[in-house]
Amino acid sequence: MIAAAVAAFLAVFVAEFGDKSQLVTLTMACRYPPLQVLAGAMLAFAVVVGLAVGVGGIVASYVPHTLVAIFSGIFFIAVGIFTYYRKRDHSEHCEGKAGFFQTLVMIFFAEFGDKTQLAAMFLAASLGYPLAIFAGAMLALLINHILAVYLGSQFITRINPHHVRIGSALLFVVIGLFMIIFEAGIGF
Repeated sequence: MIAAAVAAFLAVFVAEFGDKSQLVTLTMACRYPPLQVLAGAMLAFAVVVGLAVGVGGIVASYVPHTLVAIFSGIFFIAVGIFTYYRKRDHSEHCEGKAGFFQTLVMIFFAEFGDKTQLAAMFLAASLGYPLAIFAGAMLALLINHILAVYLGSQFITRINPHHVRIGSALLFVVIGLFMIIFEAGIGF
């Protein structure tokens, strides 16, 4: 059981480092309270990884990966456009739960059908011990996203907010295009 948890931790930690969801967390931590962003990300991961180890095989057989990738890509492009054109309310950083909910939704769509979810699903299918796989994967995700939240809130917040907004918008659009072109297999 411990070997399964360690295998899940290592596989997910490596797969997630520098992944699009970690970039989402880093970017969101520039705009919203870090604990809201981390909580939203971890709840999304709990749902996605829980689905993977619980009913991963069933979900994978009924929802085509291409459809998930296209929908997720469109969602990220829309968020990028919204981020660019939205007027920034400087009070939003301290009040409300927008950071939690936006991060939750974005991470959920970014990770549904992604390599992190697939790794957890295949590890649970091949090694058994779904709870150990879940625990190992969630610990790896927590450590990865604590790093992203810290970097986003401590260092990137020192950059001109206008540049962060443009960079964030471009990052979301690029992630969306990447998902549509490479993950869905739709080339231009």
